[in-house]
Amino acid sequence: MTKIKLLMLFLLVTAGTTMQNAKAQSILESYIKRGLDSNLALKQKSFDLQKAQLDLDRAKSLFYPLVGLNAQYTVASGGRTSELPIGDLLNPIYSTLNQLTSSTKFPQIQNQQIQFLPNDFNDTKLEVALPVYNPSLKFNRQIKEELINGYQADVLLYKRELVFNIKQAYYRYLQATKALDIYTNALATVNESLRFNEKLVKNNTATKEVVLKAKAQVSQVQTSLAEATQNQQNAAAYFNFLLNQSFETPIAFDSTILQSLQQEQVVKVDLPSNREELTKIKSAQKTLETNLKLNETFKLPTLSAFYNVGFQGYGYKFNDKQFYQLAGLQLNWNIFKGNDNKIKVKQTQNDIDAIKNQYTDTENQLRLQVTTTYNTYKAALEAMKSTADAVASNKEAYRLTELRYKQGQALQIELIDARVQQTTAEIQYSLAQLAVLNKAAELERVMATYNIQ
Repeated sequence: MTKIKLLMLFLLVTAGTTMQNAKAQSILESYIKRGLDSNLALKQKSFDLQKAQLDLDRAKSLFYPLVGLNAQYTVASGGRTSELPIGDLLNPIYSTLNQLTSSTKFPQIQNQQIQFLPNDFNDTKLEVALPVYNPSLKFNRQIKEELINGYQADVLLYKRELVFNIKQAYYRYLQATKALDIYTNALATVNESLRFNEKLVKNNTATKEVVLKAKAQVSQVQTSLAEATQNQQNAAAYFNFLLNQSFETPIAFDSTILQSLQQEQVVKVDLPSNREELTKIKSAQKTLETNLKLNETFKLPTLSAFYNVGFQGYGYKFNDKQFYQLAGLQLNWNIFKGNDNKIKVKQTQNDIDAIKNQYTDTENQLRLQVTTTYNTYKAALEAMKSTADAVASNKEAYRLTELRYKQGQALQIELIDARVQQTTAEIQYSLAQLAVLNKAAELERVMATYNIQ
């Protein structure tokens, strides 16, 4: 029966802790979601991604036929002309024929003058052009697709960094609020000490200097409290700035985050494969490799087809005489361009070698970042544990010193020193908690474990 009770108690405690963690997670997660939805810089990067998607759509459209309607009507006078001596050629013949036939059936004609600029002439046609073979279009599309991957990695990288900043800003606000509470409690303590010392002086059991020292302690704590208030306001303003909301917006305080800090977890210290920094470099490398293939297409010809159908002639008649069709193939092959294309290929290959070297260097730097972050996280945990012990010890030391002081067995300087050490220990513990939370957020950042999809 006892075992059953203990098991039920364990389940209740575990369930309560889980509910507290879920509540803490939900509050912070809601802030993170709000920040991701409203951050202006992130929206700007989303616009860049949309632009890259539109560039890809344009690259795909180059594979489709190009259809256009072209209509031209010209009116002209003057300009170049060509003399056509048709009269000089035919009039002697016509004269001989008239003599032979004793008639005038063959009249004399004038020489003609042909104007090069057409007058009252129309050319209305529907033009269709289609690329038959053009490898550069395929590589251009692949480049645009890879650029989108790069932009997506950039957006994810900014999101991950924003999540990290929001978490750190929220933890800083929690610590600033906790420090404010510490100094508020310290002020109540020194005010109580002042009241007690004033009572001692009133009863002629102590001199006036104890009151003056107590007032000095009150002033010191009030100064620290004012500074803590300012720090809390600044922390709240920065947190609201990240969420793109008014700086005075109230922030929900979640004390369970400080009360239930996670203990050291078993973490495999290795570079994650999904770090956006590496993805961006890899995407840039693929873009350069595709660009290399694009530059090498100068060796290949391009072939396109065209088809025109329309009406052409003098005046707008649109009859069978003006109707025409024209179709054909067009081959374009650049044979020589002063070795410019070969130089482009060499430049691109050099860029590929450089970015491969950059990838290796970045990979080593990130691996070092993961290792050092994990080490500092473990050190922060140990520091927090030691400062937690110091808080308990100093709190008990102050309680005992205060008790002895009220019994006249301790000096005022001992009481002041015990109070200062207690407040200092509480502040140091609060800072140690902040350090653990910050290092945990940083470890989450460098390990890329937060799901930002």
